[in-house]
Amino acid sequence: MEGTLSLFEWRPPQPPEVTPAVAAPAARIVVFDSETTGTDRTRDQVIELCVQYGLDDGAPSRVWRIKPSVPIHPGAQAVHGITMEQLEGCPTFAAVADEIAAVFAEAEIVVGYNLTFDIDMLQAEYARIGKPMLDFASKKIIDAFRLWQQFEPRSLQHAHQRFVGKEFAAAHTASADVAATGRVLAGMLRHFKLEGECEGSIDWEQVATKADPLGAQRASWVGPSRHLRWENEVIVLGFGKYMGTAVHELAAGPDRSFLRWVIEKDFPVHVGEVCKAALDHPGDQFLAWARERYGQPAPTSAPPFAGTAVAK
Repeated sequence: MEGTLSLFEWRPPQPPEVTPAVAAPAARIVVFDSETTGTDRTRDQVIELCVQYGLDDGAPSRVWRIKPSVPIHPGAQAVHGITMEQLEGCPTFAAVADEIAAVFAEAEIVVGYNLTFDIDMLQAEYARIGKPMLDFASKKIIDAFRLWQQFEPRSLQHAHQRFVGKEFAAAHTASADVAATGRVLAGMLRHFKLEGECEGSIDWEQVATKADPLGAQRASWVGPSRHLRWENEVIVLGFGKYMGTAVHELAAGPDRSFLRWVIEKDFPVHVGEVCKAALDHPGDQFLAWARERYGQPAPTSAPPFAGTAVAK
């Protein structure tokens, strides 16, 4: 019949042409960490920065060693082991800032562990040399520490289950939480071998150095808050636009009105008292008063300020 195909002419229909799948390009991942002269982002500086291009052990990486303009704090050096002598021939941050910025500009994902500190210290370096800060807002930030916290919560209930071995009832009532916290700490001391060799021989100083997040900072506070601190045997401001400035120098300069503003505002009593004393007395006399009233530089966490007469 006209228009029909014979059995010899028939061919099975061909499947539609399939375009081969194209693998998505790998995300540009940068893992980074920094070492610094200390933990004060207004004063301390980055002395080592490492970036790794990807997550694998064999991924390429690069390290910058950087010469700071401030000394390395002994506490920081005890952690990373880097000395000023080792950095003597290294470039300044300003000399490598553009290279480092180019690495982060190319990254899509930025990874680190407890990243807030590293990002803050890095941004402070760019602000210090008058260059634009790095654009982290357009990146995906992955903090492995925060991720761990999300998937293995650290609530009191979780701690009780791990270190005591069971859940506890009446959670989130003050009395139950207090009792549970005591049991958890006792369990932690046993687990981490902090109990000492005999009963009652716990080294609480050692425990506090590991468990108090502000311990190292608090040792330098003037009074019971972080607003003022001892630094190089003078008192400096720990807040505001004059952070890091010696109080007695500010009081003797053209911007002394800032201290008057502090006195009039709702700051802790000891802050206003110190600012007033700085305005009322010459530098040496002010510092002598401060040492007598608040203890020597780097005083204890409970300086002897209560009950002492206010300087007139």
